[in-house]
Amino acid sequence: MEVEVKKPKAATHSHNGTLSFEQIKDIVGNGWALIKDPVFNGYILQKGELIFHSQNEDEAVERMRVRKEKDVLFAYCGERDPNVVYLL
Repeated sequence: MEVEVKKPKAATHSHNGTLSFEQIKDIVGNGWALIKDPVFNGYILQKGELIFHSQNEDEAVERMRVRKEKDVLFAYCGERDPNVVYLL
């Protein structure tokens, strides 16, 4: 009897190393992310290292507070409400 051995599919995302912002959004979904060493093109995030993510904003804020690293971006990766005005 011959058995077919299937290789597991390669992971499309890794939490280790630099990821594009699109990859980070795919992992995080509508949640909050801490992104180490963010790289921007103007005001647009291009890539960075995803170090933490959560659907709970308070949990992400607490994780940001206890981390002592520099160059960490706190970002919401979900869709924005078109009926809300954001002031920067």
